[in-house]
Amino acid sequence: MGLANYISNAKKNELFVASFIIIILTFLANIFSYLFQFFMARMLGPSDYVVVAIITSITGLFAIPTLAIQTVISKKTTELKVKKEDGKIIGLMKSSLKKMFYLGLICFILYSLVSLFLARILEINYVYLFLGGFFIFGAFIYPILAGIIQGLKKFKELGWNFLVNCIIKFIVAVLLVYIGFRIYGAIIGFLSGIILASIVLFYNIKSMGKTKVERFDIRIFSEDNFYFVCAMIIIVLIYSLDVIFAKIFFSAEIAGRYSVISLIGKMILFVVSSVGTAMFPINTERFVKGGSTNSVFRKAIILSLIVCFGALTFFFIFPHFIINLLFGSDYASLSNLLIYLGIAFSFCSLLYILILHNISINKIKILHILGLALFLAIEVLFFTLFHSTIEQFAIGFMISNIIAFLGGYFILRK
Repeated sequence: MGLANYISNAKKNELFVASFIIIILTFLANIFSYLFQFFMARMLGPSDYVVVAIITSITGLFAIPTLAIQTVISKKTTELKVKKEDGKIIGLMKSSLKKMFYLGLICFILYSLVSLFLARILEINYVYLFLGGFFIFGAFIYPILAGIIQGLKKFKELGWNFLVNCIIKFIVAVLLVYIGFRIYGAIIGFLSGIILASIVLFYNIKSMGKTKVERFDIRIFSEDNFYFVCAMIIIVLIYSLDVIFAKIFFSAEIAGRYSVISLIGKMILFVVSSVGTAMFPINTERFVKGGSTNSVFRKAIILSLIVCFGALTFFFIFPHFIINLLFGSDYASLSNLLIYLGIAFSFCSLLYILILHNISINKIKILHILGLALFLAIEVLFFTLFHSTIEQFAIGFMISNIIAFLGGYFILRK
């Protein structure tokens, strides 16, 4: 009877239901995402696979503001939804898409120029880097569409869209690599997923109904949103830089193996971010209506802790089995790193939830940004000082993330 009541109450809890939907669909999507990585790692081998990992990381860094963009758009969409101004939501989409296309074009040009130097430093064919740069357009357009869907609390549509993205990416990449395009095929597959997903989201939003479009504009990088954008940029850097620094300090073989272990560790971040995706619009809506957000935040933290502890248990007990199952024995030589990276991404995930909560209640100030920037600098310092071995590198990454969470909790909860 007690269990039945608990299940009944859980079904009525908006955060639990939304998180459950997104986690299940994200889990299915991540299966295809990991199948993509699995097949690329096996079909290309460590030396070529690390090129794909580096390109996706670098293009992700140039498109770092996109997570911040989605957060800002989601927040504004929820506020408009509470005021029942649906016409302005469509207007927001149109004006934002136009701006982001031009911003993406500028970033693509800058990226293409910077890649001339990166190609020499990283010893990667420039054409690979240039082709991967087209992801920047999708990375600036997709978060506008995803942010609106998230803000409308259409979690099923958002989850299904992510699933479609990963399925298309996997199928196209495997087919192209199989017929001989190798790194080109992997990059084209990576691009095709976000292009199709963006098209699907666009038509989902346009079919909201016969809503009269009202002109509505938002300055995403305005003074009001500046701190929100900075906070999201910093958290993305915190969980993205390890692969790039590994390529700088270690051989292609070791860096390729490390990239795979890091990817497995990021599973924790991917699942916890689903909880954050559900929490953010619910928190924002409650805040706009003048309600309390503490209970939603506590439940999000509890769900995140359950995910972290569950994953770390498996990482600690079955590291060899997990790596062999997902990527094969070629990458199992670094299985001892999995627990370190799992702990690192667990603390990073909790910091991410904390940052999202503060953004949803307009509680990100200059002090918070300076503190988060300091923790990012500490991470880079650890990478620079502790890279005698790949194990030392991973432990340094873990410690820096623990410091970031503990310090972030102290400054963000004040």
